Formats: sequence, structure tokens, C-alpha cells
Amino acid sequence: MELPVEDLQLVNALQIAPRASWAELAAVLGRHPATLSARWNRLREDRMAWVLGHLGGHPEQHCTAFIDVVADPELIDEARVDLCAISEVLTVDDATSSADFRLTCLAADWLTMAREILPRIRGARGVQRTKVSLCTKLYATGNVWRLDVLSPAQQAQLQRLNQPPLAQPTIIPDTFWPMLRVLMRDGRSTAAEIAQATGQHPSTTGRALRTALETGMVTLRCDLASHYTGYPLTVQWFAKVPAGTADTVAAFLMEHRTLRLCASTTGAANMTFMMQLRTPADIADIEARLAARVPGVDIIEACVGVHSFKRMGWMLDPEGRPTGEVVT
Repeated sequence: MELPVEDLQLVNALQIAPRASWAELAAVLGRHPATLSARWNRLREDRMAWVLGHLGGHPEQHCTAFIDVVADPELIDEARVDLCAISEVLTVDDATSSADFRLTCLAADWLTMAREILPRIRGARGVQRTKVSLCTKLYATGNVWRLDVLSPAQQAQLQRLNQPPLAQPTIIPDTFWPMLRVLMRDGRSTAAEIAQATGQHPSTTGRALRTALETGMVTLRCDLASHYTGYPLTVQWFAKVPAGTADTVAAFLMEHRTLRLCASTTGAANMTFMMQLRTPADIADIEARLAARVPGVDIIEACVGVHSFKRMGWMLDPEGRPTGEVVT
């Protein structure tokens, strides 16, 4: 399925500058601000595209775990429902090899993960076994993937509207979490809208929002339903990379605009990464070029996803479109 080029350009623009104003986007895209606003509202109402915020990639501030789940075949649907209902389980993907589900989970710290979240996962109906890997360094998340339909000049203009975090992350205050739940539903929410939804004072919310964005405590992304991306295959690799080469591997992977995840982890596979690809042949091509760039990388497993049931809290339908339910 293909969207009109104007829709793809708007999504691409919001991937680069997810909180840019309609006037700023209009100046780059050559459209009227009202036209862009109406087009975006239609994309959201048709459940094709959405902007969300999630906790930033600072493993020193919280605990991120990647968990493989094996379930009883007769209770596979019950397991999926129970796993998706756990708010700390941000993402639930099916798996096509050694596991039935692959989860991305987030907790305040390892003790919370071990004492509260893991028992709930293991206690879900039908769950038989789990394997846990902890994120030690997060190089990239879904906010880096790009449609790449805009010209280099347009992309450069938009990048100037979305400056990277300038300050070091701070201790996460309790007032941050209600704001994050609003941003999970709509990453373009204004400070006034967040204040109204949370009951916090507008000036307090404004300061908290600026701090969260300036320090990278919140990461923003514009997502597009998988049927409309032009890249129908989602592949997650698990690799063992030689000591001291993780940064080089990550730099190679980040050259690819369809990268959705890159992280160093604990376990036999000390790095995992995910991309959206056009064809199965692209899998071997990526692996061959990675081996040429960084000799000694051992690909332990390449898992081709069939369906994502939940992505960063958003429940998805079989076409990869959001159902409207956000589990926070």
C-alpha cells in the first residue's frame, strides 16, 4: 500500500522534527500551515501515523530489558493478552524462531524489574519460559528511522528545528511521569494541554517539558503503520561482537535509515539491532556488509517479525495501525 507523496513528505518531516510548528514545517515543505495540519489530522484519524514520546535512552537512569518468552501453544492468545496488559512491557512482538514473543520492558531500576515486573511476566497465562537480557547502552531507537523522501536540503532545514539534547540528564522527578503518559499518547501535546490533562500548573509543566526535551529524558518519534512504510519486513538480529567494537558496529548500523533499534546487552548475544527491510534478500546483504566492516561479528540469530502487537505502549492491529488504546 502506498500513501500520496504529500503524506509521506509530512511524515518524513515529523520524523526529523516531531514538535515543529505547522508554520515551520510549511516553510520547508512549501505548503500552507492549515493544509499540513488538516493532512496530519486525517492521518491520525485514519490510524496511519502518530507522534509519541517515550523515556529517553539513558540506561544509567532506568532499567531496560529485552525478554524472550516461550508460551504454551494452546494458550498463546491468552499469553499475548496478559503480556500486552502490563504497562511496563512497552513492546510485544511475535517471534519466528526460538521464542513466541519478544518483549521490551522498562522499569525504574533492576530491583523493580526483578521483584515486580518479571514475576508478572512469568505469571501471565500460558508463559512457560523467559530469557532476560539487560540493555547496557542504547545507541538508537525508533526515532532514528527515516522514510527519506525529502531532499537533503529539506532534511537539513528540518534538522535545525530539532536540536539534539544539550544538557546532561537529571534525576527524574515524580512530576515527570504524568507528563510522560500524556506524551506517550501525543508527542506534540503542548505544555498547556499537558497541564490540563495532569492537573499541574502550566508554568511548572512548561519548565518540566523543556527540561525533559533538553536533557533527552523524553525521546520523540513519528511512527507510520507498517503497511504504508514500503518496508514490510521487520528483522531483529542478535549478535556477539568482539570486545571494543560495539561503537563501530553501531556506527555502521546507524548509516541505515530503516534502523529501529541498536543496543548493547548482557548475555551470549551482546548486541541486538532491528531494521525494516524490503525483501528477505536484504537480510543476507546487511549481514555480509557488517561482516566486511567489522570482522569477527557472530550473528547468533536473525528473527523475522510477523506482527507487532504493541509498540511503545500503543496497541496495534494486524496492519500495524494503532487501535487507539495506549497501555500506560
